[in-house]
Amino acid sequence: MEEVHESYGAVYRVIREANLSGYITPGLRGRMYQAIDDLKSLRAPADHISIAERISVKLHALEWAALRRDDKRRMADWQSLGALEEQWLSAPVPRSSVPRS
Repeated sequence: MEEVHESYGAVYRVIREANLSGYITPGLRGRMYQAIDDLKSLRAPADHISIAERISVKLHALEWAALRRDDKRRMADWQSLGALEEQWLSAPVPRSSVPRS
């Protein structure tokens, strides 16, 4: 059960770090990929994995907009990330998961 909480917490920590720093720090997307892999191996609900995957895509979009210096796109992507954060926070952590063999 601890692994489940850790995986859900990892997604939240990635979002918080991005929000606090205002940009995508080195290694942030890698930690998000690892969290998604962990959620999949713990058989988290598909809709929760989908939210985490959309967060990952949005992090990539934010990084790309920053590299292109596209402030309009960055602002829209930050708003989208905020909406995904709300979805993530409203997703209940499962009481148990069954690890894949």
